[in-house]
Amino acid sequence: MLSARRLYFLLSLIVASALVWKGVDWLTRPPVLAAASLILPSAARQHGAALRPAAASPGHAAPTMPAEVSVEDMVRAAAGDPEKSLAAFNKIDECLTLENDKELVDSTDLKITRENGGMQVQLLAHKADEKALQALRRECAGLTGRTRLDRFQLLEYAVNQHVGGALARYIFAGPHGDRSALKVRADDPAVIEWRRDALKRLDDSIAQGYLDAVMLNTSAHLELGVTAGAPELYMEQLATNKIVAAMNADSVVYPQEMLDGWTKTISARQRADAEAQAERIFQAWKQRSTAPHATSTPSAAK
Repeated sequence: MLSARRLYFLLSLIVASALVWKGVDWLTRPPVLAAASLILPSAARQHGAALRPAAASPGHAAPTMPAEVSVEDMVRAAAGDPEKSLAAFNKIDECLTLENDKELVDSTDLKITRENGGMQVQLLAHKADEKALQALRRECAGLTGRTRLDRFQLLEYAVNQHVGGALARYIFAGPHGDRSALKVRADDPAVIEWRRDALKRLDDSIAQGYLDAVMLNTSAHLELGVTAGAPELYMEQLATNKIVAAMNADSVVYPQEMLDGWTKTISARQRADAEAQAERIFQAWKQRSTAPHATSTPSAAK
C-alpha cells in the first residue's frame, strides 16, 4: 500500500519536473536518494513552513547503490528492477548534465507557503561542491554511447511499472529527451505519436489512482498541450487530498480554503462532475492499495 512517507518525494519530483519547461534545471540527484518519510504535522502546514525529508524508515527505503558505483554497473544491476531502472536513468542524466553544464544540483528543499487561501511551492536548489563533482566524474567515466542512446528504455520500463515519479520524468523530458520538440516539431509524426502515448499513459494512471499521476494532472496536460480549467484543478486537488488523507488522516496537500475558492468559480454541474471524478479516482486508488497482492514494500506500492 502506498505510504505517506513517499508524499514528499512525489511532490518534490513533480514540482521539479513541472519547472523544466519554465527553464529550470532538473533535479540531478537520483530521486531514489530523495525518497523520504513524511507525516505532515499541523506546524508544517502553517505560513512559511518548509517541508524537509526525514530519514527513510528501516525496511522501507528505496533501493540505493553503494557509493561511487559506475553508471554502467548501475545499468547492469537494474535489469528487471523498475526502481533501480529509474535510479540508473537518473544517474545517466546526472552524467549528461555534468557534461553539458559543468555543474549540478546536489540537494534541494521544498518550501510550501500558504497565504490568503493560496499556496506557493518553491524548490530551493543547492549546487554540488567540487568533491561531489569529482565523485560523479569517476562514476560517469565509463558511460558508453550505447547506454546514452538506450537510457529512455530504462525510464519507460519504470513508467510501465508505475514507479513513483517516473511518469513526471517521462513527460517533462519530452520526446526521447528533446524538451523543445512539442513546440518546434509539433507536426513531426514521431512527436505526434509520442504525445498521444504520453497522454494515454497520464490519463490511464490518473484513472487508476496513482498519486503522482493525479498530482501531475494539470501541469502535465499543459505540457502536452491540453489546457486545464478551474474544474480540472479542483478535481485534481480534491482527489489528491482524498488519497493523502486516507494514507494519513492528519495530512493534506491543498488547504480547504483553496478548494472552496475553486467552487466559487465553477458551476454546480461542473462541481458535481469534478467531485464525482475525484471520488472515482480515490476509489481506484483504494481498490489497488487494498488488493490481496498489495504489500507495504516500495516496489509493490506503485
